[in-house]
Amino acid sequence: MVVRAASALGQEIGKLFENAVLESIRTEVENRNHSIRPARLRNGTGNSYQIDAVIFDANEQPVIIIDPKYIRYTKHNRDKGSWLCVAHYNLRKTHTSIRKSIAVLAGRWSVPSKALIQSFGVETLEVPFDHMADTLRKYGVEFNWPESGGESVARTSLEAFSNLGEETKQDIGVEMVSGISDRLEKEVVQVLDTDADSIATRVTQVEILVKTNQGEMVLSAFQSVPDAMKALTDLISDKPDIRAFIRQS
Repeated sequence: MVVRAASALGQEIGKLFENAVLESIRTEVENRNHSIRPARLRNGTGNSYQIDAVIFDANEQPVIIIDPKYIRYTKHNRDKGSWLCVAHYNLRKTHTSIRKSIAVLAGRWSVPSKALIQSFGVETLEVPFDHMADTLRKYGVEFNWPESGGESVARTSLEAFSNLGEETKQDIGVEMVSGISDRLEKEVVQVLDTDADSIATRVTQVEILVKTNQGEMVLSAFQSVPDAMKALTDLISDKPDIRAFIRQS
């Protein structure tokens, strides 16, 4: 007997959702001589992060990282949202071949959490919790139970879900991501169909991080490459410190 039916069913739905996201773009990815699969990537300090969907080029270099993340309760926003921020940012610093990172968020994500994730350069697509619950309800699986006291409903739902065939479960996954699959495909195809060499001509912002010998950090943003180059030129000219550089930011 399952001790916590709510947790067990949540895990099953989460895996179903993750697989549906990955499979929704597999054909377009493979048609462009790329591959897609879950992978564990390491950052520059040796920390590893399990990413649910990594798109690799023909040389096995990561090009896009995609993380489907499902949460049922808003109390998990901070933990999973912070993980996305840290993991994607650190991996992009280490693997310079990564050109885009995407989080496909399902469940009850708060506005502040989504804003935080986006502030780290991670694009977000959202599958609302109500859409997930409505989809499952069509197949006799009630997913919208209260946070407290919903175990009996969850146990009945887990049994109903377990009795579904694998093809039916896959259909549920496809329906869950139907609202974002076209946009996700567009985001992925746009990157894969655009020559990486053109990045140099499409710059809209440059960030420069200055670190001091006391661990201080100053992050400055510039709207063009010439502006950033001018700031760096000023930084290495005959000046005793970086105060002029900081004022420019």
